[in-house]
Amino acid sequence: MIISDKMWEVLKSSTEAYENISREDVESGLLSGDFMLFTAPQSLAVTCAYGDALRVGLAGGDLEELMEIERDICSYAKQNDFSSVEIIGRPGWERALGGYKRVAVIMRKGLSHGVH
Repeated sequence: MIISDKMWEVLKSSTEAYENISREDVESGLLSGDFMLFTAPQSLAVTCAYGDALRVGLAGGDLEELMEIERDICSYAKQNDFSSVEIIGRPGWERALGGYKRVAVIMRKGLSHGVH
């Protein structure tokens, strides 16, 4: 699946902030079936299976639409026997989405100025 320029612009900031995954990486994952795409008119989310969890790794767009996408993802996960849905994202999502608990924090420090 090829991601349109408009779709990529919606996802681009989430890829740069955390994993720095390229457009080609996302498209390759979608083509291979390793990733799935959930969409709304102005929003989208990319998921992948991670053990028995369905993990949302990238998302962007309108908050209300993303809330609808999250419900779609949960429904899909239930129908396909995943035990849970995980979201890798900014801390603000904890306030926006109910029913999730923090199980880990991912932080990254660049070492361009040395190791100390």
